[in-house]
Amino acid sequence: MKLKLILFAAIIGFAFSSCHDLELQPKGILDEPALFGTAYGVQKYFVQAYMRLPIEDFIYYVNTTDQDLTNNFIGYMPGNSNKWQAYKNSLAQMDGEIYGWNVAMNGAGFGYWPYAPIRYINTFINNFPNYKDKYDAATYNSLLAEGRFLRAFYYEGLAKRYGGVPIVTDVQDPVNGDPTTLSVPRNTEYDTWKFIQADLTFAMANMSATSVSGRANKYVAAALMSRAMLYAGRVAKYTQYLGLSTDASVQKGFAGMDPSKATEFFQASYDAGLLIKQGPYALYTKNYPDKATNFANLFLDKSSSETLFSKGYDGQTFGHCYDALMLPNPDMSSFVGSEGYPVLEIMQMYDFPSLTDAQGKPVRFNKRGDIKIGMEPRLQGTCFFDGDICHNVAFEIQRGIYLHFGGLASDAQSGSNNAPVNATSNRLLGASKGSTYQGVLLSGRHGMSTAGSENNCFNGAFMRKYIDPTRTTALTNVNKENQSWIVFRLAEIYLNTAEAAYELGKRTEAFDYIEAIRVRAGCLVTRPALNQSTSSTYGYPIEASLQFIRDERLRELYTENHYWWDLKTWRIADQVLNQHYPRALSCYYVFDEGKYIFIDEVNRDNRNITAPKNAAYEKIPQTEINKNTNLLPQNPLY
Repeated sequence: MKLKLILFAAIIGFAFSSCHDLELQPKGILDEPALFGTAYGVQKYFVQAYMRLPIEDFIYYVNTTDQDLTNNFIGYMPGNSNKWQAYKNSLAQMDGEIYGWNVAMNGAGFGYWPYAPIRYINTFINNFPNYKDKYDAATYNSLLAEGRFLRAFYYEGLAKRYGGVPIVTDVQDPVNGDPTTLSVPRNTEYDTWKFIQADLTFAMANMSATSVSGRANKYVAAALMSRAMLYAGRVAKYTQYLGLSTDASVQKGFAGMDPSKATEFFQASYDAGLLIKQGPYALYTKNYPDKATNFANLFLDKSSSETLFSKGYDGQTFGHCYDALMLPNPDMSSFVGSEGYPVLEIMQMYDFPSLTDAQGKPVRFNKRGDIKIGMEPRLQGTCFFDGDICHNVAFEIQRGIYLHFGGLASDAQSGSNNAPVNATSNRLLGASKGSTYQGVLLSGRHGMSTAGSENNCFNGAFMRKYIDPTRTTALTNVNKENQSWIVFRLAEIYLNTAEAAYELGKRTEAFDYIEAIRVRAGCLVTRPALNQSTSSTYGYPIEASLQFIRDERLRELYTENHYWWDLKTWRIADQVLNQHYPRALSCYYVFDEGKYIFIDEVNRDNRNITAPKNAAYEKIPQTEINKNTNLLPQNPLY
């Protein structure tokens, strides 16, 4: 059964407006026997735990001073009016998947420390056995398992950031408790991941196979196992290549694990994938044979066969403004307009038309929209290009005019103003959207003019993934949107299982999963040949076939907030994001030919992204160390 996190305000309202059903005295006060003594009461108790889960969705900030400092997930603070700023400060902006705002990595530390919600769940796990006689065995075990699933989710959010953290299973009193007891030391990273595995193993074995909307089931627990254990396997295998063996936190086992432990984690991820494969889920194909529309719609269809677990919005009490921050104003947004755009280097990882011929000259196109000829349907379902329709308006994207362009694409020097071909007497750029020269369009109505820092397509395309094209422009506004954020979907599980299988030596099976994804995507090659040649691009050997699986993750999961954690857990963030310059797909009309060309240009701000080496681990928050020196030594390179 597909799941959706119930809206915070709505479910709280439901819970407290329905208290009479529990016959509580005095009316409306929920004490522990009322909560833990009935399945309905447990459901109410779990509301807060679900809503504070570390789900990095539309409204998750990575760096801001205006967030919920308790748990760093502002979406779960009712009344917060600044959610519209979130996508400016998103993971995708920070790691270069999207080009728009310059989001500082700040040492790649986000300060997440959710021991308050962990204490909340531990209260349930510790006290629920007192009410065992009120339940049949299956119901009791399923509810207890749900609590352990929730705790594992919080610890996964910690482990992927910090490595080893304090494992707290009892219920502490942070106000009146003994300071010595409260100062719990860090556990090793290995023990932290194994703790997560133990909670999820119990959850998978005891949770129901189905659940009501807003609740997890055994397959959702398996999905978290699939993801978490894959991360753990990567950390165990690849941390050794960071050269941190002399660091105190590494020597104590708080950061990194023995590489021999990688296999057991990859196996756990693989096994979880097999369980989900037996479940009631299937890759989304509802809109076949139009594979571009099909891919776009799987993120909008709340009945999708592919979704295991999602977080819901109603667009009223609890909304987001993703469309308003991705679409141009005023044609498609009634708010500030577009502030983030896909980048060319990722577009070119899909099946993508060549921009140059065999001699290196720009390919000529009759229309701007012809760039989509031969383009992978999945990319067309991910991005809007010139001529695509949204809100009944066609996108119009052009950077300028060349009066003449007779040479090589390299003559344009990535768009540099110093290139002779780009002299102002030959290259004309629009000073505003929709500007013209002798009746010919200079800059498209939706980009790429030289004016403005917002609402001006910088990179030649707009995001389509998660965009609702049927929404009215008036409702494409602040906190008015209601698309669900997909937390787990089957394609991610296939990718997790493929990578785990490959790491376990099951290479043919690994590409069975990759092939299923690429068939759905409409790729020209659905099953690439196994290639075991190796490179040391990242400072460690990696086979070409494994690199293909990693690249497929980026293609399929682009902008779904997986890429940063992939780079971190593969231990390559500082390699991939090392003076990385996001690229732009710039369209020009060649005036004396009546044709269009596309030039690969550097981003308009000449901005680069560099991740520090310490991005592999986040810094333990100093505020927590001030309270508990047993958290030392600090993570590597801080």
